[in-house]
Amino acid sequence: MKIIYGLFLILIVVLFAACIVSNDSNNKECGDCPQFAPPPADWCKDGTIVPGVKDKCGCQMPPTCEKKK
Repeated sequence: MKIIYGLFLILIVVLFAACIVSNDSNNKECGDCPQFAPPPADWCKDGTIVPGVKDKCGCQMPPTCEKKK
């Protein structure tokens, strides 16, 4: 009976370690988010600055400029 409990404990530890490794590999796939400098003050002079969307990794993308019509 002690052998079964020991094997069960080892199984739990292995599964826990596998979860940690899989989470680390997901973070490596995305890497760090890029850092963007703010645009110059007159970059979107005749339009509206629209904040960038977030990509699949949750990183904020640079803003865009929508020209006024």
